[in-house]
Amino acid sequence: MRSDPSVPPADAPGATTGETLAGAAAGAGIRVRDLTWRPYGRARPVLRDLDLDVAPGERVLLAGPSGSGKSTLLRAVAGLLHTADAGDLSGAVTVGELAPQSIPGAVGLVLQDPGAGRVASSIGRDVAFGLENVGCPAADMPARVAAVLAEVGLTMPPESSPDTLSGGESQRLALAGALAMEPSVLLLDEPTAMLDATTAAQVRRVVDGVATRRGLTLVVVEHRLDGWVDLVDRLVVIDDDGQVVADGPPGEVLEQHADSLARQGIWVPGLPEPEPLRVDLPPVGSRAAGGVVAGGVVAGGASVGEVVVRARGLRVEHRSRRLGEPSRTTLAVDGTDLVARSGRALALVGPSGAGKSTLLTALGGLREPTAGRVSLTVPHEATVDGPPHRWTSPEVARAVAWVPQRASTAMLGRTVRGDVLTTPDALGLDPAMAAARADALLAALGLQHLADADPRHLSGGEQRRLAMASAVAHAPALLLADEPTVGQDRRTWAAVTGLLAAAREEGAAVVVATHDAGVVASADDVLAVTAPAGIPTTPTTPPEQARRPLVARAGPLALLAAALCVLPLPALLDTWRQGLVVLGVEVVLALLALLAPGAGPAPQGRIRGVAARLVPAVVAVAGVAWSAWLLGGRDLEVAAGAALRVLCLLVPSAVVVGHLDPEALGDHLAQRLHLPARPVVAATAALQRLQSFDALWRELMTTRRVRGVQAGRHAVAARAREAVVVTGGLLVGALGQASSLALAMDARGFAEARRRTWAGPAPWRAADTVAVGAGLLVVVAAVAARLLLG
Repeated sequence: MRSDPSVPPADAPGATTGETLAGAAAGAGIRVRDLTWRPYGRARPVLRDLDLDVAPGERVLLAGPSGSGKSTLLRAVAGLLHTADAGDLSGAVTVGELAPQSIPGAVGLVLQDPGAGRVASSIGRDVAFGLENVGCPAADMPARVAAVLAEVGLTMPPESSPDTLSGGESQRLALAGALAMEPSVLLLDEPTAMLDATTAAQVRRVVDGVATRRGLTLVVVEHRLDGWVDLVDRLVVIDDDGQVVADGPPGEVLEQHADSLARQGIWVPGLPEPEPLRVDLPPVGSRAAGGVVAGGVVAGGASVGEVVVRARGLRVEHRSRRLGEPSRTTLAVDGTDLVARSGRALALVGPSGAGKSTLLTALGGLREPTAGRVSLTVPHEATVDGPPHRWTSPEVARAVAWVPQRASTAMLGRTVRGDVLTTPDALGLDPAMAAARADALLAALGLQHLADADPRHLSGGEQRRLAMASAVAHAPALLLADEPTVGQDRRTWAAVTGLLAAAREEGAAVVVATHDAGVVASADDVLAVTAPAGIPTTPTTPPEQARRPLVARAGPLALLAAALCVLPLPALLDTWRQGLVVLGVEVVLALLALLAPGAGPAPQGRIRGVAARLVPAVVAVAGVAWSAWLLGGRDLEVAAGAALRVLCLLVPSAVVVGHLDPEALGDHLAQRLHLPARPVVAATAALQRLQSFDALWRELMTTRRVRGVQAGRHAVAARAREAVVVTGGLLVGALGQASSLALAMDARGFAEARRRTWAGPAPWRAADTVAVGAGLLVVVAAVAARLLLG
């Protein structure tokens, strides 16, 4: 791999990726021998005895049916199969005659979901993550980050949040993160699957330009070959058994095997799109909201073509807040009018980030609009009044079905078949009819052999098809499908589009958000959705001009130390009077900490944020007071003393936690306390992902709402049980996110990092000393109160 013997090895002191690979051959060869991989829980291997050779600098397009193991092969080439998955692995993979992970950063992997690969809260720090792992000096990182961002066409400041990026920009950021380490092999897993045609073409041009300039060995996985065949040297096709069945120059492979490849599900350029599969759905009974009967009349008396949902002047805003940052409000949909009719399909089209997904959830009552009105008319016997976001879960479920863009959050059943039956069971539909319909759906979508499998173990394409089956299992009046054909081959695409047509024939109003030209062509109506012009986002003041609270001017290590200073308080405070004095001191210090002197707009929501963080503390305090009252002879003073001790312990944390930036905390822990890099990075990443738990919780609750199993507002016991169930789902989702994060981190050299550097500074300022002093002052107040108030 190395052509210059003067280049130091990767583990030599001072060696960085740039130094290691600058003199090496630009591209490295790939050799795969007898590769077999069987994930735990699956009877059949995903890959079986696979052999593959890729020459240095060669460009390969890897194609195959859905579930054939293409993504698995990329992970094997990157040396990451055991990072996020468990299973039986045999065979050998080498890159440049070395193990894939022997030189961190030599293999760059861009995951199918670019959001899953984010490892930082700013785009600059995200790109720098790989450079940190290979020991690049901090002084060299800004220039290298700026250069790679420019190379992929990202022009926003490095401090920009990844949350503000469009789909195409997110793909470019993921590409930049892989390229920063100067890889010799670049692996891309469906890099354009979720993008509109224009953005996809832009991403392909960027990849082509980067690969040409750097001479990289390139392997791209895609279902749709259009746009890629002219950019690669070779087309490799894997079949359902995970074995290579065609290999050669793209033109020759397509000319010789076009019909065979099409039968396997490969999207062969030039061939017409397949006809949607005819899906005959068994009825589910008279309680279905949809359901065309004789004469073109929908059950309940409404005619085909009647309005099912109408939106007028719809406006939806997203509100979010991350640790260490002010709250942010983003306008996603503004002034949209829309009508969807029974027995007709409406396609929502537009660029990535235009608000199509948000619009779908607002139409179905899954999100409350900020302004405007949504009217949903359901043709069944139980007419429901009011906007749909105020309906109960069963009322929404009977009328609405939703296929989310992230299909993994739509899984509620313990088995594939159980998931399909979740909503029919919740609505009390006839069990025999529901079971017959579920079996027909699984057969149509090619999932019948997985009926007893755990839905979480399915591939991405299989999960999306399962979400479709579960959505139409109860014959809804309104079907909302968000990119339902992503990740599907020709065969499964025909099944999914056939199911959309079947739902329309049953009388449902079908609304599809899609970039798929075939889905758009089959729709009865098309609505172009554009991002709101001049999207207003708060705060609008640049961070360098905004006033910051005093507490935000201290570093994260000092804030953490100040919060930990109060740990001795429970042992120091004996009576409620002592606790009251200390609480008073803490309140005064908190108010001072929240002051924001200086010029510029004042930050908003400071006290409100602390109050919100204290809500769980108040619940805990109430529990402690109740227990102390019962166990302390029902003495109010004993109860008050116990409650105040706990409250004094929690108030400082409620003040400082909103200003703890996870990345800055990691910088300080590693550089000032010299803690080991691996646990520091892992803790920092965990804190960042923790901030996304509220979004995951909302997605899980939205799924329960639209599937008819969400507890009612006044059913306290049912809501408590639901909280336990959703918490379990949250933990499962968190494990999935952790696996994706681990994969993304190890793909950028984290697993093999020998000497790590840090992109961010970790200074100790006067404000840090003041913050620690404030924490100690609370302890001094507690000692004084104990001495004076006995």
